[in-house]
Amino acid sequence: MSINLSEETLSSRVVAEGRRLLFREDKVRLSNGVISHREIIVHPKAVVILPLLDDGRVVLIRQYRTAAQQVMLEVPAGVIESGEDPEFAAQRELREETGYASDHMVPLFQGFPTPGFCTEYMYFFVANQLRSDPLTADFDEMIETVALSVDEAIALVANGGILDLKTIAALYAVRSR
Repeated sequence: MSINLSEETLSSRVVAEGRRLLFREDKVRLSNGVISHREIIVHPKAVVILPLLDDGRVVLIRQYRTAAQQVMLEVPAGVIESGEDPEFAAQRELREETGYASDHMVPLFQGFPTPGFCTEYMYFFVANQLRSDPLTADFDEMIETVALSVDEAIALVANGGILDLKTIAALYAVRSR
């Protein structure tokens, strides 16, 4: 027999609001009648791109991440702007962060990276048939590109050189294909 796992939101209040994020506290009633609270980060939808060069190497980006307090090696990714289609956003982010465009953007998978506290939903793509087509990078980002074989990138995952979970998920998804 399966139990009812739903929750009813009784009230919701905004605790803080930033440029892109909103922090909300919800009061909920569980299906067993218990009243509880949920802290939620409201985040726009996002795209994640695994760019593959013709020789099979993946293009990753290196950038300093303040929240992690370190330089991270990641796949390109970014927020879907209002009214944008996920594939269009993926092309834009790919051009901004790597200087490449893709003639063959393939959906890989999609889902919630941290559903316990965040509304962010990510669309993952593999970008093939890359060509140089830079778009002006965001003024507030400093990014360096790195091209590695998928095996080299997976080895970095194993030894702690790649700690970003969206990157790890994309690498293992492509490797399993």
